[in-house]
Amino acid sequence: MKIHNASIVQQTLCAVVAALAFALLGGCASAPPPAPPPAAQPSLVSKLVDLGFEKTDEGYVLNLPGPLLFDTGSDVLSDNAKVVIAKLANDLRSLEIKKLRLFGHTDNVGSAEFNRTLSTKRAESVAQEISLHGFAQENLERRGFGFDRPLAGNDTPEGRAKNRRVAVIVPFE
Repeated sequence: MKIHNASIVQQTLCAVVAALAFALLGGCASAPPPAPPPAAQPSLVSKLVDLGFEKTDEGYVLNLPGPLLFDTGSDVLSDNAKVVIAKLANDLRSLEIKKLRLFGHTDNVGSAEFNRTLSTKRAESVAQEISLHGFAQENLERRGFGFDRPLAGNDTPEGRAKNRRVAVIVPFE
């Protein structure tokens, strides 16, 4: 009788282990794969960096070079500039960015008053073009700095060219 009871216990134990193994393996086979953790998704910052933005004290800045945008002394956007700005606006909208700062800059050729006015008009021209691609006018801050914030020296043509620009800034929120 003891042999028979041991056999029943052994059979029961094997059945329980088999059922448990089957349940565990069946659960693994039917469960969907886990979603990647949020940290694995590219962050807003990395996407801005991919677009060419750099972190500064003012926010994330992309300097659009003046020669790409305007003829010398002009605030009228070139056709090529309109294409570049349209792509940038669409990229920023896809990132759900709603507010921008547009800061116009010039080199030091001409008077301070002329350059401040020109830089303001250039920032306004970029704002008008960006607004055509889904940004609300009231969410586009515009400022002209003239030649007060140079990126490079104004003593060479290359330096002056770097200073003629419109900075597109995604402010920290």
